[in-house]
Amino acid sequence: MVQLPAPLLCTNASSHGVALRIWLNSCGMAAVDLEGYQRAWRLRHGSADDELMRQVFGQELDELQKRSPQLLDVARSYFPHLTSSTYEALAREPDSLRMDKDRCEREMEQLAVQNYSAFIGSAEVTQGVRQELSSIQASLQEMVELLEPAQETISQVQDKAAGLGTRRAALRNVLTQHGALLELLELPQLLDACVRNQMYEESLELLAFCKSLLQAHEARGEDIHVLTHMKHQVAVQRTNLRDSLAAQLRTDIHLPACVRIVGFLRRVQRHSEEELRELFIEHRSKFLDTHKQQVELLRHSRGSVGTALRNAADLLRTHVYDIGTQYKALFPQDDGPLGTWLNSQVTWLMMLLRHHVLPSSSSASGKGSATTLSAKIDAAQLTTVLRQCVHASSTLKRLGGHFFPAVAGIFEARMEQYSREMLDSALLTFHAELGRYDWVPSTALAGGASEASAGWLHPQALELTRHRPLAVLTNDIVQAGMCFLVCSDVYNQVDLPNFVVERVVAFVAARVIAAAIGVVVVMVAQRQWQWEC
Repeated sequence: MVQLPAPLLCTNASSHGVALRIWLNSCGMAAVDLEGYQRAWRLRHGSADDELMRQVFGQELDELQKRSPQLLDVARSYFPHLTSSTYEALAREPDSLRMDKDRCEREMEQLAVQNYSAFIGSAEVTQGVRQELSSIQASLQEMVELLEPAQETISQVQDKAAGLGTRRAALRNVLTQHGALLELLELPQLLDACVRNQMYEESLELLAFCKSLLQAHEARGEDIHVLTHMKHQVAVQRTNLRDSLAAQLRTDIHLPACVRIVGFLRRVQRHSEEELRELFIEHRSKFLDTHKQQVELLRHSRGSVGTALRNAADLLRTHVYDIGTQYKALFPQDDGPLGTWLNSQVTWLMMLLRHHVLPSSSSASGKGSATTLSAKIDAAQLTTVLRQCVHASSTLKRLGGHFFPAVAGIFEARMEQYSREMLDSALLTFHAELGRYDWVPSTALAGGASEASAGWLHPQALELTRHRPLAVLTNDIVQAGMCFLVCSDVYNQVDLPNFVVERVVAFVAARVIAAAIGVVVVMVAQRQWQWEC
């Protein structure tokens, strides 16, 4: 440890520092940090000085630390001098301080006297500066009042400039992305063009792209008016695509096209599987309705009822069967509305047959529409319609639509009514011929060759037909038999001879009864006349 010489052990801090510096210089240790030694000494004696200052200043020490810390620093540097002085020095200290004060005052007075001009100049300058500052302050106040509206305008301009800057940045971004934005905004028009040109595959790809884009926009939660408007336009084009695909189902298309269109409708994702089945049946029914309208127009035309019925039966055989087959191929899991739809088509055909083939109650009694119906459709046309119905029924049987047993009774009733009409007409003609016949037999069939060639006939047949009424009746009955032969598919269970005999006997009985009634009426009239006389 370094031992300090006795003369350097001074008691005040300043003399201690000076002595320490002199001793270090003499020892060649000038490079030592004096501040470090002083800091260590202050730390060692700082607590003692603080306690002494608290004893001197009392409770005012804290307030002085806040109000005048420089005074405390001076006191702290002065206390070591007081504590290191002797009693005699302390007794002389007030006088010494008073002498120092007087000396400082005299020096200040001398300095003021010697430099009074500087003080006067400083005062004048200060006064001038104060006046100038007052003038400047007044001018600044006027300028503030003058520029206050301008400041508000500048604030507004700054606010608008900030918005314009943001808008400019947005417009610059729009300009950078102009090509992509243009393609994006043209998506609804491109969709419309694809739908109108029946480019369904491309339309579905565009719809998928728009869906992913709009879903990403919704996920971000941004409210962009352009994208919202585009979403509505895309929804409209999606509806147009659905309507266009549905319109294709209303045309004459085959199974491959139906599979393709229904596949597109599934990809549109606007319908459930049940709704898709109903949509298919609905629009294919509209296609079928166009052909039904042609049949309706044809059946109201004069002389075209048979053709209309044949076309109606053929419509079930071709288009109805095709639509049912297409439905089965597209929706194999469930028949759904197919059964109801097939029932409605068969019901439509049966309605036509009942209206034009089935005899009405008035026709059954021999009045009214019987003649009209026979004029509209004859036996040959009825047979053709029957065969078309048989073919249609056997075709629809594969779809569970076998309907011939339901319409067979209609044809049987119509054929029976037609036969009655022909036999009744033949008997009426026979009665008329009897009224004007002179009972002279014809010689047209007299000859052995004719009799020999007709060996299969009854021996008296040719002899009877020499009489005109019987010949006419025979021809009419043969014609009715030919109608039975043509319509054997319908009327093959009837015994023709017995049927003819029954009709003839009924006719004769009716005529005999009518003649008897006439005789009775004449006799009653004669008796009444005799009684009156």
